[in-house]
Amino acid sequence: MKVAIVGLGIAGLRAAMLLEASGATVELYEARGRPGGRLHTIDEGGGAIYEAGGEWIDSDHNRVLSLLSEFNLEPDPKSNHWPGRVVYRGKSISEDSLWSDAMEDDLRVEAAAKEMCRELKLPAWDNPQHKELDERTLEHFLREHTQSERGLWWVTSRYRSDEGDDPENISLLGWLSMYKLYVDRDGDVMSAFRFPGGARSLCESMLGKIQGQAHFGKVLRKVHQDPLGVTLTFDGGVTTKVDKAILTLPPPALERVVFEPALSVQKRCAVEACRMSRAIKIVWQFKEAWWRDQGWGGGMHCDGPLQQTWDGGLGEAPILTAYVCGREAAEWVRLGDPVRAGVFELAKIYPEAAKTFERGWVHNWIGDSFAHGAFSSLAPGYVLEFMQHIGVHEGNVHFAGEHTANWAGFIEGALESAERVHAELIEPQA
Repeated sequence: MKVAIVGLGIAGLRAAMLLEASGATVELYEARGRPGGRLHTIDEGGGAIYEAGGEWIDSDHNRVLSLLSEFNLEPDPKSNHWPGRVVYRGKSISEDSLWSDAMEDDLRVEAAAKEMCRELKLPAWDNPQHKELDERTLEHFLREHTQSERGLWWVTSRYRSDEGDDPENISLLGWLSMYKLYVDRDGDVMSAFRFPGGARSLCESMLGKIQGQAHFGKVLRKVHQDPLGVTLTFDGGVTTKVDKAILTLPPPALERVVFEPALSVQKRCAVEACRMSRAIKIVWQFKEAWWRDQGWGGGMHCDGPLQQTWDGGLGEAPILTAYVCGREAAEWVRLGDPVRAGVFELAKIYPEAAKTFERGWVHNWIGDSFAHGAFSSLAPGYVLEFMQHIGVHEGNVHFAGEHTANWAGFIEGALESAERVHAELIEPQA
């Protein structure tokens, strides 16, 4: 069986590895000039190495951890990043000493979420009796279960970061279905690890293990199916004929592909309805790691426009990363120089930032020409009407990527989808 895989993010790379191990022949195609997709480690020189894209691994994301172990890689713990700082209305405290009203509201939200999760099934779309939850927003839920202004800000800041967009744009059912995956966790396992040396090293190792040839700079334009197989056409008229195809492209990229015959109405509507989160990263290099000298790890939640920071350095250079989501992210990318504007905002809280700033970079996933967003986002009304159709194959064309998984939005979900399409192709042959 000859299979073409379009999109060499971690879902496509993993699918290729699994298929070759099962005896299939694979061809690899990628629009970018590198593997990894939205996993993107950048080396700017001078020891400035950081993640421009996906970065964190939860301690129970077993697919990711297992994949690392296949390459004899140990995940990098975040022990030096916690506790972070919390800054609200000019007051700064340690995250492990959170204001009592904010902590109580946080606990109320968690208790309410756990109680509601008891009635839910997985996958998320298997809850047709909860249409009202799908149409409600996460913002409404947070307001309903908080009693203080500071507590509402705190939980909004936390969950906006997780979802990559403002809570008003997130389906409550979608959020609860993701929360259900966390209910039985022990301790603090969120964002427990990072990729040793950066995600790029893993993606390059995966590519090196695949025998099939990789073709970069290939933008998919048309998918034609007939009784003899699948023909893919890329920019410049380059074509290939295969038995099966796996498309790992994010939904906005799929929208630009011509399908012959056309996608089913359900599939087309699901692709068009699947939103992408609005998230950017602003990265600064400093002369010295002034935050470490002050006794904290660089992690911060604030009520200003920077929203969240952490120590993002993977090399020797002192690096801080700001992670900004939602409306605020869209505002940042309209600025002429987000890097220096960000230093200005950071210096309002920590004057050392302006004194020691050297250079910086911004990575605008909203404006990324291939992804048009950081990761998939479950908008109100999406889960019950569209989500179940986003990953279903159409004839000999199969679909993977984090947006097709239960672990939507996570690297773990991308690997989950790779396992699913592998089973779809191989099990019928058994």
